[in-house]
Amino acid sequence: MAQLDDVDLRLLTLLQEDGRSTQAALAKAVGLSGPSVYARIKRLESEGVIQGYSAILAPESLGQALVAFIRVGTMASPDEQEPFESYVERSGAVLECHDVDGEDSYVVKVRVGSPQELRVLLAEIRALPGVSRTVSSIVLQTVKEIRGGAHLAEPSAPGSKSEA
Repeated sequence: MAQLDDVDLRLLTLLQEDGRSTQAALAKAVGLSGPSVYARIKRLESEGVIQGYSAILAPESLGQALVAFIRVGTMASPDEQEPFESYVERSGAVLECHDVDGEDSYVVKVRVGSPQELRVLLAEIRALPGVSRTVSSIVLQTVKEIRGGAHLAEPSAPGSKSEA
């Protein structure tokens, strides 16, 4: 695990909020010089803490307003789960797929345009070898979603550890 100080955490938070922030704006926000911020960002990239930058799309404007979570049960042994895993890797509707412990084998997050599209997707999943059942939950409202995939600890007071 990378060693992060409060300035690193603040920079990461700012970049998660707006990956297009200028170095000048970031430097001002954390109380460092532009070159110091640049060096920190490069270090965070080289250490693999920052894995890339991307555009955040508005799925609703692309006709993909319905989000659902699908719990999938399988009868297949781990070696026989390749057809399911291959399907979810290829499916554009699948946002996330997690191999989980407990009653279910997988939890899948999908985004589609309509209940009818969800029905078709569920039928395709149920037809896969080894899938024994699916249970779906349609998202009515997203209360909290952290973009960027990581929750960062709250840094202490701004500038409390401002080594360059």
